[in-house]
Amino acid sequence: MMFFVSGPIGNLKDITLRAIDILSSVDYIVCEDTRRTSKLLKAFDIKKSLVSYNEYNENKRIPEILKDLKDGKNIAFITDSGTPIIQDPGLKLVKSLIKENIPFTSIPGPSSITNAIVLSGIDCRNFIFYGFIGKKKSERKSFFESIKKEKRAVIFFESPYRIKDTIEIMKDVIPERNIAVLREMTKVFEERISGKPEDVLRMMKKIKGEFVVVVEGFNEPR
Repeated sequence: MMFFVSGPIGNLKDITLRAIDILSSVDYIVCEDTRRTSKLLKAFDIKKSLVSYNEYNENKRIPEILKDLKDGKNIAFITDSGTPIIQDPGLKLVKSLIKENIPFTSIPGPSSITNAIVLSGIDCRNFIFYGFIGKKKSERKSFFESIKKEKRAVIFFESPYRIKDTIEIMKDVIPERNIAVLREMTKVFEERISGKPEDVLRMMKKIKGEFVVVVEGFNEPR
């Protein structure tokens, strides 16, 4: 059986009891970064063999994992933070499991997307998630042009190296939309800044850590 396990997005105490139980009981753990996963396992006194899995070696790893599963082994899959597959490697593995009719399941837990929704103060009953929206300024500008009339809330990730520039673009393209910028969620220096893009830029002091941005949906002027 294959278990896709959700891990903490910052605070190690957010891991679920079921996740700890699964990680403790499987034959070995497939993970995105063995160093980060080792720290997590050490915190809960879990001693298991780790196998690295990323976009560069997944074509080699998948046949090995499938063989072990067919031989009756139980394997856990965990990424660096949060819920696997959404913005991490692993989709090819899931497709292979479905194709080979090998049983697998997801162990739910923390997600930066749902956490951001709760903290944003923005109506996210209908939303769309885009992951990272582009490294080039032209790509990001085109993205915001494309969501000018999007009625659903929009959620995306951004790098600390681009966050200010991205909000500057938002100020020019969608200046009247309310946004919420979430930083270092569940960690000691968790921060939420919300308002119009211009207001957020003025209030933003620390450019450090991981960012999730929530943009309110477009409302037709009355």
